This record gives sequence, structure tokens and C-alpha cells, in this order.
Amino acid sequence: MEFLKLYIFCFIWYNYIQVRTEKSDVPCLKKFCSCSRKHSRARCNRLMYIPRVPSYVVILKMENNFLSHISMDTFRNVSNNNLTGLTFINNSIEVLTVDAFKEMNNLRHLKISHETFLNISSLKMSFKNLNKVRMQTMYFINNGWTMLPLDFLSDFRNHTLEKLSFGDNILKNFNSSQLSEFSELHTLSVERNELAFLNARGLHSVINLVLISNNIFEIPNFCADKTGRSLVPKLSRLDMTDNAIRKLHPESFVCLENLHQLILDENRILVLENEIFYRLTNLETLSINRMYNLSKIKSTAFRCPSLKALKFVQNNFNFESSKTKKTFSYNPSELFKYVPILKELDLSNNYMTNDPVVFRKIFYPLSNLTEVRLQASFIKKLPERLFQRMPFLNTLHLRGNRITYWNRNVFENLTSLRNLYMNGNHIRVINESSFPIQLLQSLDSFDISQNKFWCTCAQKWFVDYVRSSNISKILKHWPKFYRCEYPEDKKYFLLVDYKPTDADCLTWSPICTIIIVIVSIVLVLLVLMFYCHANIRNLIYLFRVTKRERKGYIRVNSSTSFEFDAFIIYSDLDMQWVHSELLKHLEEKDLKVCIHQRDFDAGERIIDNITKYGGKSWKIVVVISNNLTEGLGFQWELEFIQERRQRHEKDALVLIMYSQIDSSHMTNSIKSLLDTTPHLRYKKGLGEDLFWSAFTKAVGKPFEDPPKTTP
Repeated sequence: MEFLKLYIFCFIWYNYIQVRTEKSDVPCLKKFCSCSRKHSRARCNRLMYIPRVPSYVVILKMENNFLSHISMDTFRNVSNNNLTGLTFINNSIEVLTVDAFKEMNNLRHLKISHETFLNISSLKMSFKNLNKVRMQTMYFINNGWTMLPLDFLSDFRNHTLEKLSFGDNILKNFNSSQLSEFSELHTLSVERNELAFLNARGLHSVINLVLISNNIFEIPNFCADKTGRSLVPKLSRLDMTDNAIRKLHPESFVCLENLHQLILDENRILVLENEIFYRLTNLETLSINRMYNLSKIKSTAFRCPSLKALKFVQNNFNFESSKTKKTFSYNPSELFKYVPILKELDLSNNYMTNDPVVFRKIFYPLSNLTEVRLQASFIKKLPERLFQRMPFLNTLHLRGNRITYWNRNVFENLTSLRNLYMNGNHIRVINESSFPIQLLQSLDSFDISQNKFWCTCAQKWFVDYVRSSNISKILKHWPKFYRCEYPEDKKYFLLVDYKPTDADCLTWSPICTIIIVIVSIVLVLLVLMFYCHANIRNLIYLFRVTKRERKGYIRVNSSTSFEFDAFIIYSDLDMQWVHSELLKHLEEKDLKVCIHQRDFDAGERIIDNITKYGGKSWKIVVVISNNLTEGLGFQWELEFIQERRQRHEKDALVLIMYSQIDSSHMTNSIKSLLDTTPHLRYKKGLGEDLFWSAFTKAVGKPFEDPPKTTP
């Protein structure tokens, strides 16, 4: 009981002291400053001095003031605040005196930005009285600096910094030797300058080197001499995003044996050569993103036995290059063959192949993957039995593709999968075969939002399952982004509001039966027309010939007036069929046939033989095929055929379509002949007897046949 009384007394006394202190504390100069007790900071502007601020302020930001001369006296009003953070932005500072930071013993973070009038030498002198033991970060950014004095950081001998930044200046060269005084410099940032060259001497203590957005055209030399001694023995992370690097080779990354993370995004590399990362024996993370000029990846480009994470994002690389105008080159079987312990792979925002064979070849060696990202990669089909080769797969990202459906065994036996993201695809229906129940029950996070869901009875299983299970707890964005896309009367309805009953889904309208019957009949007719097209044409041809004979037509010309019943024009490449089939059927009917191999006069020109023996023949039979139209002499033969047709009309010709002519061979002359002259189509098998019957009758049909007149 006594203890409780003592506790209550102490609590009351403490709060009393706090209230008294707050009442007596310096107020925030609200007209020029904003103060935050929560963040222990103050921000002041439009002043010509540093004002007094509340005692809780330990982080002070002076922005857009008029402080041309900074000395120890400038900080008198905040000398009791024990400032740990100090920022100057655009204050028109010209000079910092030697004693400026003399009484700021707790200062840990210093930032000087947009101070374009600042004398760098005076800043350097002010470091003499800076408490460098406590200092953690220093930012000198956007000051318009074009160069740094060689002794700029000479006062930091044997000291440590968490981060030193010279970002957003205009430095063209950076001599790192001035950093040699540090015992350890965790992060050096010289981003968004105009560096074309970096002297790495002096970077022996740097762990993280940031060179983003410069004009560096090759990887800097990190070797001290030919012995291979490294100038950066502690360097663990190198970021060279957005430079002018065009080529990498195996020697680019020597002397970086402790590098764990390499970022090469947004460079101008055309080809990833073989073995370029092989010497990085401790590299774990490699980032090659937004390289829009990249078109070739050689077989062992990614050979790096230590690599655990690869980001190859938004390069517009087409893994199905045969379907693009731009040539992309890679070997799917070799691409990831030499990264045996790779755990994380991100190929998002490229053009992934939809060929299941190639897809499997790419991923076949990657049996240790725990996370795969294939977002916005134009995937339409998910190969079967692909992810089963990844027994440790925990997270799969397939957002923003064009997936509509997949085989039921795509997601079977994925016992380690806990996070699945398929939002923003073209999925219409989720049913009992889409995902195994065991998988749905084991997932921690599941996203299939923003798909094109159909609110039909096919969706009944899924909406019922969501209501009867706990899956809605892991469904991301449920129910807001799960809406009906079809039918029109339910468009934009929330899927959660779609509640079909068993009765709704069991009714059957007679109209549906009628539609199915009609569609089935149409399909059967279409199939018959497709497979029997040639036979139908031949039947019509035979019907016309027979009909004319029955109507009593007589021939004015007679085949007895000619030496041959038929003259055959064909390609030598079709000779076997002509001799073994066509010639046999004609000669069985006691018809005399002229063919060039047997009957032409030796030594005479081909065109003279064609004219001579064509004139001696009752009918001209033309065996049309690609082989014939490709022949050098076909143009002469075509002119003879057209002349014969003009003299004796279309019945003087018997055209046989032996094989379909390709569009590249279909000239205007050939098309005109086929459009104006009935022709037969040869097709082996069903209907072949019909073809021969129509053909032999056509050869015997007269080509001038006025009707009989009765007396």
C-alpha cells in the first residue's frame, strides 16, 4: 500500500514539473517557424538570424533565409538545444567561419544544399571545430560545385562516417584520394553529377558506392596495380544506374572480390558477353533493369555461382524473338544454367515466351527458387508441371499478364507456395479445378483482383467457396476490386453480390436446345464443305457435262479431225502422277495422248513443239501446281493456253488443280484463267472415282456445241 502511494505521488510530481517547464519554455516563432514536438524538429524561413526554439527541438532546418555569414555567434540562440541535426537550404550563405560549429558538440547530421554562393574553402576550415567523433552523415548537395579541394576532408583523419553525399552538383572528375583519411566510410554518393571518370584511390574504407546518373562510359578501375590488389577491399554495394556504359567484359569487374550487390540499370549495353560476372565470387544480387538497347545475351553471361537474386526488369527483351522485327538472341537452355543457387528471379515487364517448351527450358535449371516475378510479361499460357520443379517456391507474382485459364495441374503439389498474385489478368472463371483446395488453404496472401470475371453459373463454385470458407481473409482487395465484366446486365457488379442458386443454374431453356441444334448442323455442314470441297466442285463439273449431253447437243468439231485426243501440259516434278495415273486413265478409254517427254520432236525449240502438237490435239489438259508455275517455260505455255481459249472458248481446256497454288505464285494471268474457266480438283482418297469420271467426260466433251434443231 505504501508503495502505491509513493508511485502516485511521483507520477503527480513529474507531470507538475512537466507542465511548469512547458509554460516556461520558449514558444515556437510561428510567423517564421513550424515546430513539431513529435519529431523534435523546427523549420524556419524568411529570417536573417537563427531564432530561439523550444527546448525539445534537436533537429533544425533553416530554409530560404538570409544568412550570408555563419559563425559561432549565429548559433547562440540554440546553444542549449543540443542540436543533433542541422540543415541549411538556400540561405545565401557565403562564409562559414572556423569557429562556426565549435559549440555544437552533439551534431550528428549536417546538410548544406542549394548554397551556390558558399566559399568551399571556408566550409573546409569550419570542419576544424566540428565534433567529428559524433558526426554520422554529411550532405553537400545541389550547390553547383564543379570541383573539390584536394584537402577538403583532411580533418577527418581516422574518423568514421555513415554517409557522405555530393549529389546533384556539376562535378566532372572526382579524385577519391581525399577520402583516404577516413577509417570507415559506409556510403559515398556522387550521384547526378557529370562524372566521366572516377579515380578509385582512397576508397579503401567505402562499403557502398553510389554513382547514379553520371556520364561514366566504363566500369572504373578498382585495381591498385597489376598484382590485382583491390583499391576497394570493403566495397559491398556498387550502384552505377543511368550512366553511359555500352560494353561489359570479364575484366570489367576484377578486384571486387567482396562485392555483394551490383546495380547496372539504365545503361546502354547492347550485348551481355560470356563470363562477365564470373570473377565476382561473392556477388549475391545483380540488377539489370531498363536496358532498352539490350538484344543479345550470350550463353554464359549470367555465370555466377554465388548469385542469389537477379533482377532483369523492363528491358523489353523478347524471349519469343521469332515473332518480332527486332532480333533478340539467347539460348533458353543455357540462360540460367550457371546460377545454381539462385533464389529470387524477376523477369517482369519483358516479353515472355508462350511456347511451353521454351518456357520450361528457361526455368529448368532453377530448382532453388523461392520467389519468381513475371509481372506484365505478356504471358497467355502457364506451362504444365513447371512450378513443381521449384520445391522451395514461396512467392509467385503473375500480375498484369493476359492469362485467361490454365490446366488444373499447373498449381498441383506446390507445398511451399504461400503468396500468389494473379491480379490484373484476363481470368473469367474460378472453379473447383482452377486451384487445389490444399493450396488455397495453405496460402497466406492471394490476389486475383481486377480480372474480367463472368457472373454466370460457371462462377457459382467460387462465390460459394468464398462465403463458406475463410479465404476472404487472405484475398487482397476483396471485395472492392472483384467485379463482373459479363453479362452486360451485371457489368461492374461486385462479385460478392452475385448469389446464384442451384435452381438458377439448373434451368434449361428450349431456346438453348434450338440454338445448339442449329449450331451443330451448321458446324457439320462447314466440316463437310471443308473436307469435301474438291469433291463437291468435281460433282458440279460432272453434272454440267452430263446435262449438256442429255439436252441433245452435237459436236461440230470431232476428235477424229485431230491426231491426238489430248495434249497434257505439266511439270516434270509431277511426272510420276501424270504418267502413272492421268495417262493410264485416258489410255484405258482408248484416247490418244500427247506428252512432251515421249512425242516432242528432238532438236526443236520447246515453244515450236508446243505450238505444233497443241494444234494437233483435240483438248488441252493443264495439270496446275506450284511446280508448274515455278517452271521457266510456263509463261510460253500460259500464252498458248490463253490463245487456245480465245479461239475455241473455255471447253477447249481441261484444267486440273493438282495442288493449291501459293499466293507468291498466283499471278494475275493465272488468277484470271482460274476465275473464268471451270476446273477440277484432285484429292486422293474419298471422291477420287468421281474425279476420274468427271475428267474423262470433260476430255470427250465437244468445245463447239450449238443445240439441235428439230425439223
